[in-house]
Amino acid sequence: MPALQHQVLDRPVATEAEHADDRGWFLLGSKWEDDVWVLAPGNALEERRPVRLRWDFELQDGRRFTDERYATLRETSKQLIALIRTHSMFTGLPLRPSTVATYFFTLRCLLQWMEREHFSRFADLDPPALPQFQQWLRTRPVAGHSSPRAPGTVLRHLYLFEYLHRFGAELDDCLSFDPFAGHDHRRAAGYHEGLRQPWPYTPDSVAVILLQAAIDIVTREAPIILQAWQTYRKAAAGGRGAGHAHTGRATRALRNASAGIPDAQSPVRSVRELDLRTDLLYAACFVVLSYLVGPRVSEILHLKAGCVQRRCADGVGEPVTVIVGAIFKRQSGYHGRAHEWVAPPAAVQAVAALEGLSAAQRAVAGRDELWLRRWHGNGATEWHEVRPDLLEIPSISRINIQLQRFAAWLGLTHQDRPWRLSTHQGRKTFARFAALRDRTCLFALAQQLGHRERAETDHGYAGSDYRLAQEIDAEILQQSVNAWEHMLAAPGLGGRAGEEIVANRPRFRGKRMKEDLASYARLLVDAGLVLGVCDWGFCVYREAYSACLGNAAGPNPARREPSTCARCKNFAVSQRHRPYWVEQLHRCERLLDEPALPRQTLRIVRARLDEARSLVGTIDSDGKERS
Repeated sequence: MPALQHQVLDRPVATEAEHADDRGWFLLGSKWEDDVWVLAPGNALEERRPVRLRWDFELQDGRRFTDERYATLRETSKQLIALIRTHSMFTGLPLRPSTVATYFFTLRCLLQWMEREHFSRFADLDPPALPQFQQWLRTRPVAGHSSPRAPGTVLRHLYLFEYLHRFGAELDDCLSFDPFAGHDHRRAAGYHEGLRQPWPYTPDSVAVILLQAAIDIVTREAPIILQAWQTYRKAAAGGRGAGHAHTGRATRALRNASAGIPDAQSPVRSVRELDLRTDLLYAACFVVLSYLVGPRVSEILHLKAGCVQRRCADGVGEPVTVIVGAIFKRQSGYHGRAHEWVAPPAAVQAVAALEGLSAAQRAVAGRDELWLRRWHGNGATEWHEVRPDLLEIPSISRINIQLQRFAAWLGLTHQDRPWRLSTHQGRKTFARFAALRDRTCLFALAQQLGHRERAETDHGYAGSDYRLAQEIDAEILQQSVNAWEHMLAAPGLGGRAGEEIVANRPRFRGKRMKEDLASYARLLVDAGLVLGVCDWGFCVYREAYSACLGNAAGPNPARREPSTCARCKNFAVSQRHRPYWVEQLHRCERLLDEPALPRQTLRIVRARLDEARSLVGTIDSDGKERS
């Protein structure tokens, strides 16, 4: 285990009371008076590259901030950074070292501007100084960027003024006025809610292809890849040779092991292929865990062997499979806050694949993290002669690169442009998928994601109530328009509502038939005839005829099922739904072949069979007549 990790793990977790006595509690190997602060890693991801803050930065006139003339201002600045590390302005919880680093760079900008404008203390700043600083920020060039600073970046700079005012009693020097009295600091930064650009989610058309491929790799190819690694290790350790001689032996061993295996079973035939498929397997495991479970990237990378467990509530009911881990956001402790995520079978298989991939590394290092890898390597040599001091948990940037390679390998595109994956998209897509389909699940979703409040899930992941309602309404209206277009043009319709539509719908002919269909469908939707769309048919909902006993808001979801719909006056089916009812018909016929079926079950199955046969016959006969 690296020496740095020993130092971190040996440090006791400081409490709020201890912070007052040890003002440098968050430092590692450095003191309060030092010109360079090394922040103690907040978790295992920060071990190898801990955050460093340099107080000897250059000011406008060429002097360093460590000069004696800035001693008072420097002491207050250090107090401010320590305060930010200890307290979030919004939650009161500690902030991660990486977040503290962004505030430090912000503070450095403010100090450079204060030196330029001849302010020697924070207390010297007056109300006009705030818009002057904002203007300087917007016009100041950004390295590597031609565009001005975004409102969100300006907002973070303005948060410093809020810290200097709100926590003035804990600082030797503070603001003498309320910087945002009667105003919203978000608007002061030019950050308007309507212009908010949240983290992107993966579009459905991309996510379906991505998840299908990832699940296929995790479930079907993972055992093949793990078996190939055993062959590689035996061959690499079975002889001696300089340089990469073991690679040739391993390739020959893989070819011999795959001899006679058909290509349909995807055998691994070379070390180069093994390296590529291992890289894809790591990316697939991350995708499955992120998109099907929803943890943050830091929570996925901290998972440990044996994290899949079974839970049963008070010994009652079926046990639930969970992944046990920790949440690190806004947690001061190195090990975070314990948390459990409900896990589907594909996620369990992803964890099993990671356990197999990391078994050798964990044995060498004496650690139990699933993502242990060599921090630099070239192809399969990453797994050859592994040394404990070279093993680490991959950085987030390394995972991003893997995901982008995975997306390029799959050829993911959206609107004719390559789609770029990122580590946060899976969590956002998972939350949005659940929220858009069942608004009542937000409390359970917040618990799964590890949010302290449902409001955070609602606003940051699912969208605000107003926006989410807009998205849901727009989706329902578009589905209704598409369904009406289909029913107005379909050659035949079944169901009691389908017969009415066929009898009363206008005939569309001529060159503008498609345009007339679309406009008439939109007219029906605008008139209030919104359709319920499902796998087995359409619901032209009218409360008075509802067999499911729906209300003014719509059908009753508790009673809405194929058999109820089939006898409802609101129900219509078309050729699109024929495969569903044909499968229903075959299923009922297979059930009737069961010799020991109870009499009551026989009656139900025969009734279902008659329903399916009647609907299929209506669809087919109407189609023939129209043709």
